[in-house]
Amino acid sequence: MSGLGGFGGWRPALREARTGWPVLVVLAVVSAVLTVVSLLWPPVFDGLSTKELNRRLAAAQVDGPLVTARATVHAPRNFYGQSTAPQFGSLDSDLSRVGEGMRQGSSGELAHTLVRVSGWAQSDGMDLSGAGVARPHGRAGSVSLAYAQDAADRVRWVAGRAPGQPDGAKQAPIELGMSRKGLEQFGLEVGRRVQLSGQTGATEAVVVGEFEPLDGADDLWRELPLLNEPLDAAVPEGYIRYGQALVAPAGLEAMEARGSLSLSATWAFGVAQQPWGDGGTAAGVRELASGAKGFKRSAVDRVCGEIVSDAAPCSAGVRTVTPPQVQERLSALVDRFAEQRARTVSLQSFALAGLLAIGVSTAVAAARLGARRREGVLALQRARGAGEPALAAVRLLEAVPAVLVGVLAGRAVSGPLAGERSLGTWWPAVAAAVLVAGAPAAAVWWQGRAVRRAGREPVQRRGVKRALGLSGRLVLEGAVLMLAAMGVLQLRLRGALAPGTADPDPQLALVPVVLGLAAVVVVLRVYPVPLRVLTGWARRRRGTVALVGLSQAGRRSAAAATALLVLVPALACAVFGALVSGTVRHGRVEAAQWRTGGDAVVLGPSQRPLPLEELAKVPGVGGVLPVRGGVAVLTADEDGSVVKGVGLVGVDQAALARLEPGSPVAAALGAAGLSAPLVAGAELPALADARTAARFPDGSFDADAGASRFRVRIVGVLPAGADRDRAIGPVVGEVGGGPLLVFGGPGAERLPRQTGQRNAAVLFAEPGRAGSPAGAQRIDGARLRSVVAASAATAGAGGAGAAGGAVLRGASVEVRDLAGQLRESADDGLVSALELAFRSAAAIGLLLGLAAVVLELLLGSAERGRMLAYLRTLGLGARAAAGVQLVQLLPVMAAAVIGGTLLGLGLPWLLGPALDLRAFTSGPGVPAFAPDWAAIAVAALALLVLVPCAAALEGVAGRRRVPQLLRLGEGAQ
Repeated sequence: MSGLGGFGGWRPALREARTGWPVLVVLAVVSAVLTVVSLLWPPVFDGLSTKELNRRLAAAQVDGPLVTARATVHAPRNFYGQSTAPQFGSLDSDLSRVGEGMRQGSSGELAHTLVRVSGWAQSDGMDLSGAGVARPHGRAGSVSLAYAQDAADRVRWVAGRAPGQPDGAKQAPIELGMSRKGLEQFGLEVGRRVQLSGQTGATEAVVVGEFEPLDGADDLWRELPLLNEPLDAAVPEGYIRYGQALVAPAGLEAMEARGSLSLSATWAFGVAQQPWGDGGTAAGVRELASGAKGFKRSAVDRVCGEIVSDAAPCSAGVRTVTPPQVQERLSALVDRFAEQRARTVSLQSFALAGLLAIGVSTAVAAARLGARRREGVLALQRARGAGEPALAAVRLLEAVPAVLVGVLAGRAVSGPLAGERSLGTWWPAVAAAVLVAGAPAAAVWWQGRAVRRAGREPVQRRGVKRALGLSGRLVLEGAVLMLAAMGVLQLRLRGALAPGTADPDPQLALVPVVLGLAAVVVVLRVYPVPLRVLTGWARRRRGTVALVGLSQAGRRSAAAATALLVLVPALACAVFGALVSGTVRHGRVEAAQWRTGGDAVVLGPSQRPLPLEELAKVPGVGGVLPVRGGVAVLTADEDGSVVKGVGLVGVDQAALARLEPGSPVAAALGAAGLSAPLVAGAELPALADARTAARFPDGSFDADAGASRFRVRIVGVLPAGADRDRAIGPVVGEVGGGPLLVFGGPGAERLPRQTGQRNAAVLFAEPGRAGSPAGAQRIDGARLRSVVAASAATAGAGGAGAAGGAVLRGASVEVRDLAGQLRESADDGLVSALELAFRSAAAIGLLLGLAAVVLELLLGSAERGRMLAYLRTLGLGARAAAGVQLVQLLPVMAAAVIGGTLLGLGLPWLLGPALDLRAFTSGPGVPAFAPDWAAIAVAALALLVLVPCAAALEGVAGRRRVPQLLRLGEGAQ
């Protein structure tokens, strides 16, 4: 003989390869599918992630620009310090030079994200006087002049025209444009001449136009709210009405010629992500957050150079500016996004690993079929002296080209689908391809092992096997179970993934796969027990279909291993995905309800009162619950321990009990008796969270709340989950997730009003019932917002009237309604990407399971066909024969459904803290697991439908290969 170990040479090998082409096709298709999935997974997710980041940037900018810079612009001067004003046409270019300089000074992903910059400048306030001009509160109003670079795109002139350049630099009236409310409250009209008087002297001005905002909620009216509506502010002598007028850049340049030494300038940077951008990738998110945090330094360096000195202001064209002061909210938003993205990637890695494992299992089923069909040829080759390594090597040489073709085909398909984004790393596809290519060799070796074991005398066991009576199967199963237990233990001890870690988590991906193998081991061990019980039950029945079908299923129970190896992980992946999806969506709904408190909530700065009486009169509002919030540093009397970041919440327990009867906080406050009057300077009694109360039982503290100091005494413990109480949720969410003190009665009223903190007015459409979308819709939202816009709290925050009630400085005013919060909770691109990953993995996995079941059925089709032919020879009808085939599949189907469902539902308990979903919900704590039972039922039903479909496909494919009736002398086996 020639060739490898008596195999017979290459020509017979080529003939065998031609006869085994169906198995090679299956291996090529499986390799192509796994390659496409592995390579396309990252770019598809990066595209969805970038789209979601852009959505969040747009939503966040509704509340104001995420990046702003402020500076003082000094009038143009020559080398000797003498004013060279006016230089008409230079202010706009100087603002653009500074703004664009800061934008172009950014680098990396931040440079791509800062898509535009808009600047505006304003003068100091000046007294407004003239014939017929109103003197509100008995004194002249104060008006400042403002120029915005893109004001032409943000206003509509309803009367007159837009301001232009004065006819003379030092004498001609400066042209003004004002809003309707500004004209009304200062007693002006278009064409009226007025006098403006300030520290640098007096100048004449004329109103040339009346405007109204195109969008009262954009950045200009947030930063310059007095342009839209004047504000009456308290001063020691009474009140002064402040307002602003819109001017052309030449108006401020003329003011420089008339003695104005400086202007206040602001630049707002618009941020956005292009669909093809890299901001949503792991590297892009890190680079964007880092760039946003370092933008302050880069902006100063770009404008002023490396040396910054107060004595030498920075050059800005013909003017000079102070070093810009940057305020940014972008980095905090990106950090939160990065944390959720990291959790999404780690969970998606489980879906990808499970899908790869299912694909390899399908290849194993195909390899087993190929080895069975070549059983006679392989036996002849072994009889001629072929060794097992040689036979396995030939099978490997057959499989490698097919797998390589599949990998190349997968790469060819993935490239165009990925577009401009780079494909994922190759190692998952390569690892899967290696396992797929090795499956035929392993199947031949395993078959040879079984042949050798069947053809020799039993060998006396030695060592550990003899001592424990272990078989090879028991050793293998024990190793799988031990590996799964060790993986679970290590994963639970490790805890959750570190925030911001955006790479796939190999441990979280592989441990569930090993758990799937362990589940298959358990199912195979338990599988024969109920089967024997059902077979005994069938023997006592008259019919033969159930008995024959269950008997055949019992005889081929070992052959069910391959099908279960595919079906159990596939269904477990689908069930686990439905559990994660249902938990996240349910948790986001609970978080939305917690953030709203009732049917709606108004959050306003602590130092300004909310219009509680007016809010109670809004149509649809049945009750208003005021909740106060703050943060303090506590110093314990007992040992001087300092506790920082303690959240303070004050609420009237009687009102809380009336509006929310089931509130555990109301019950605890009522039981503690916090409604007793307090004398001046007395300690404020409070209930503390369990951890703080255990650390300081009956403790007394000095509380430092910034500008205020007071005494606090712990008199009780808050019930478990008090921070989850919906009614106080809006304020608890504001003061953070640290230690918590809740005050009731007079103590709540004495909590200090802290700058930068917010109080809440929780609105209930129907007292005594939790908030609902229907209740929120009964509240007149337009009236609610108009009341808030006209309130002192809104005016104090610097955003009155149609300007949107937004923030100028300090804490903002915000109106939340439950319906809006629920809509926002349902619109999260990362959650959708996570659901898409699990659904895609489940769908592809179930289809691969269908292929595996077909292959497994084809593996035993000859034996099963001869058995049915024997029964039909004895008189069994065609319908009964079909019933026998179906009954044979029922145990496998039931085992796969039960095992896969239990594994999918048990994974959260097994994974423990490693499965942290708080990043998706942003709620008060860890969300309770809430499976999506509808999706689970669909997955189980899909499996129950696919298995009979597999049987039908196998019946069509094997109909010509098995006899319908036996001839004389043939047996059933």
